[in-house]
Amino acid sequence: MASEAMELDTLRQLNQALHDLCQPMTTLQCRLEMAGVVGTNEAYREAVDMGLAECSRLIDAVDAMRGMVRTAMRQSGS
Repeated sequence: MASEAMELDTLRQLNQALHDLCQPMTTLQCRLEMAGVVGTNEAYREAVDMGLAECSRLIDAVDAMRGMVRTAMRQSGS
């Protein structure tokens, strides 16, 4: 029973991590699309700066997910 509870908790954490992963991707996509509509050098520069910051958030989210998977694997004995 405790193992099932840990698995459910891990799935909830992964669900949240996936949500956290999607937020910066959506922001990145919207900002790049907006820069293309505006079409100025400044708009592109801002999009690149913001894109780099969002990429850092993406890396953090993926790292968190990796940690959750490693923990779940250790707990399951794999």
